[in-house]
Amino acid sequence: MTKKMISALLCVSLAAAMTAGCGKDSGGQESGSSGGGVVSESAGVSDQLTEELKAMVPDQDYSEFTVGFCGMTLNNEYHIIVANAVQQSCKALGMKVEIQAGSQHQSVEEQLTIIENYISQGVDGIILVPAASEGLVSALQECKNADIPVINLDTKLDDATIETLGEEIPFYGTDNYKGGQLVGEEVAELYPDGCKTAILRGVQGQTNDDDRYNGFLDKAGDVVEIVAEQHADWETDKGYTAIQNAIQANPDLEVIYCENDLMGIGAYQAVDEAGLTDQIKIFSYDGVTEGLQYVIDGKFVSTCAQQPVEMGKLGVVNMAKIFAGEEAEAYIDTGCQLVTSENAEEVLEMTKQYTAEISATN
Repeated sequence: MTKKMISALLCVSLAAAMTAGCGKDSGGQESGSSGGGVVSESAGVSDQLTEELKAMVPDQDYSEFTVGFCGMTLNNEYHIIVANAVQQSCKALGMKVEIQAGSQHQSVEEQLTIIENYISQGVDGIILVPAASEGLVSALQECKNADIPVINLDTKLDDATIETLGEEIPFYGTDNYKGGQLVGEEVAELYPDGCKTAILRGVQGQTNDDDRYNGFLDKAGDVVEIVAEQHADWETDKGYTAIQNAIQANPDLEVIYCENDLMGIGAYQAVDEAGLTDQIKIFSYDGVTEGLQYVIDGKFVSTCAQQPVEMGKLGVVNMAKIFAGEEAEAYIDTGCQLVTSENAEEVLEMTKQYTAEISATN
């Protein structure tokens, strides 16, 4: 494991914030279980996190400020981790925080409503993980008109949206093109003579999907023969169905590249049911706990792990800078790492600290 990865994972301790319970998303549905408890609004914050974050922001009282967090969903462990990091970081700096998210990965209309509600409530800033790279321009224009700063995490807003708004929105997240390259390099190394490949893509139109796809082909394009490709919208069940169909049409399939672990889990189920786990190898992306366990168990060859904790922290720190009258950083690459059987157990142990489910604010 790289020193950067260890530092990013150790610098936040959310373990003290975990209590028993079950989370709900903004639509009132149960959040996907991640083996932890609810991170409640009354949960404590570690001294380590408080000390670290206060050293990163101007020295002042932030208790008068309220941050509205608008997540993509709370039905996905990865996005639960981002939400936890935002909540705990706000509390470490004494800010108030509201947590809301869409019920599904594509819930753009729900996010429009959430943002409009935040504006009506008079929040001082909004941290956004968009459900789509486009489609939120009307709500973002309202934020601009209301002089409410927005910071974009994880999924980058598209250039057309930024151009329409006429101003830059700070973005902190993974260089997904680089992450796709890491996976592509590994496939090219393991299959130098070529391989018949299926690709499970995310939500069409999201920059994360395009970057993970294009980065992969940049390094593996000369060795992969793409025999099946489908947008499975980051969902396990859609990944399962897509790979069932791909295997039926291509019984000699050798490699599956999944742009997130949830689709990868569905893909493995289809491969296992077909009795082809020795023939078909799965390469995944995200680094959620179940994906990491799949690497340990040999179900995935690898997963490209992101750093959602770092995204949440940096979003809050830079929002605090704005509140203090300073400039927020325009762009931060929060990094990623290829996780294989050699380092998966170590990454899993630390990732589990941040996977407690989180309740949307009423």
